[in-house]
Amino acid sequence: MAHAPARYIRFCNLLTYISLLCGMAAVLAAREWRSWEAAGLLLATSALADTFDGKFARRFARTESESAFGAQLDSLVDAVCFGIVPVICLQSLVTADSIWIRSVWLAAAFLYVLCAVTRLGHYNLHHDEHSGFVGLPTTLAALLWATLFLAHPAAPLTIGALTGLGVAMVSSLPLSRPRGIAKWGYLLWFLIVFASYGFQMARAIY
Repeated sequence: MAHAPARYIRFCNLLTYISLLCGMAAVLAAREWRSWEAAGLLLATSALADTFDGKFARRFARTESESAFGAQLDSLVDAVCFGIVPVICLQSLVTADSIWIRSVWLAAAFLYVLCAVTRLGHYNLHHDEHSGFVGLPTTLAALLWATLFLAHPAAPLTIGALTGLGVAMVSSLPLSRPRGIAKWGYLLWFLIVFASYGFQMARAIY
């Protein structure tokens, strides 16, 4: 008897589900509230959850198939949250004044999503061959987006960011996994982003 897909819905994947929820909420914040701050904060939270989801899942006893499923789930959620969600948020928040700008923006957005899913597919196939990363990780791209959202970027800047981050994700750029001081620097970056959004939102209220 075949196993139902629902058997793979496990508590060990909680942080991956939280990442997905934050990505969906970021889209809502951008489309319904037109809020750079809420969208950026939620995108950063999604990236933070993704940073620790693997370590969290390994704390639980899992079968080989459940571990393999967790890896596939992580990539699918990354494709949504760090590939498609930033594009939808930008489309909702950025104003393009001409057909030419909108056309170039759409091309850059397609390139970005294409590169994101290609990068994730490549990682699934070859991550065992390297101790670090080849190409910019999608999670780091999401943190960069969350940082850029603080500046409420105009269309030309987002075109450049979409293109640059997309190319970086599929490049041969070698990146080590953050360890030691680099790991604390990476976490400090998250803290600065969260604090910056907290300050902006508090200022808007008061």
